[in-house]
Amino acid sequence: MVALSKVAVKVFGPYSPKEFSDLTTLNTTISTAVQAIADASANNSVIDTEVFSVLGNMFVMVTYQIA
Repeated sequence: MVALSKVAVKVFGPYSPKEFSDLTTLNTTISTAVQAIADASANNSVIDTEVFSVLGNMFVMVTYQIA
């Protein structure tokens, strides 16, 4: 088994279903949160994103490479 190193995950949210109905506001909110990640290795280090629901609220998980 390979041990991953220099990979991190951040979870943003919770976002209400109402926030997901306004795509412009949602895009701005998520973009601002992703841009605030300070320990990424570069500005193109996002590996994966996942949107999931917990108890009716939405969360965004971002996997990225760290410096």
